[in-house]
Amino acid sequence: MPRRRAMSSAHASEVKTAGHKNEVDFATLIGGNVQQGSHTDKKDVIDRQHRSHSVKAGTWWQIFLYGRERLRTDAIFQGLGQVADIMIDCLDAFPTDRSDYLRDKVSAKQRLQPKMRRLLAEMQDPKIFRAFLDKALFDGGSAQYLSVFPGPAKTLIANKHFHIFNKDDVVDALISDVTLQNSKARRSGEMDDLKVTLRSALLNRNIGEIEVRTDSDIHYREMKFRVNAKSVMLILTNEIRESFLLHPQLTTYGRAVRTLRLP
Repeated sequence: MPRRRAMSSAHASEVKTAGHKNEVDFATLIGGNVQQGSHTDKKDVIDRQHRSHSVKAGTWWQIFLYGRERLRTDAIFQGLGQVADIMIDCLDAFPTDRSDYLRDKVSAKQRLQPKMRRLLAEMQDPKIFRAFLDKALFDGGSAQYLSVFPGPAKTLIANKHFHIFNKDDVVDALISDVTLQNSKARRSGEMDDLKVTLRSALLNRNIGEIEVRTDSDIHYREMKFRVNAKSVMLILTNEIRESFLLHPQLTTYGRAVRTLRLP
């Protein structure tokens, strides 16, 4: 996976504002409403059938960024076998003070390696991986659709085209194509087994990663899960062949072809 620098607070604010604009644009197209999530600052779009859409755009989708307390108290995450507990152990491999980590990164990474191997082993259980994807992408089923604008998150064009997938089709497609692995060092000075990566059989490359974020004072020792948007779209459209142009700016796929209606 390509290495990225931490996003500045100003850039993060711009991306968040643009994301909300995408949600408003999508809600307008389907005659729905943007609704604030009950547990997070995540906003979903509710359509006229009272079904919730998780709206995504941009090159990378940050699926979650959870700290220790969120992992410890989230009821759905606590139901995913030992996943939450192992993720907390991964966070605890790092000193509480980031300055201590910066003085000795190697020791923290050495402590992390066996914990990331444990996380991989736990998530390779097919039932747990399916439940994890359902939780991470759809908040445990509270969203029924993934609705994607396959363009830059900050795009302000008037005629955006959104692609709408049923949540079960999304999870089925990813499970069919993706395998989980631990990361491998690619450069001198790097270390193996610091992440859990999602590798696509179709694309023969990693398309997502679960890691501990350490590149920011604000988000230090938080568990991050992100996926590459273009790669996910290629997997979904390859696995889910049925599609229907519901509107000049809306295409539905798979189960969504039969369940989604405009007012």
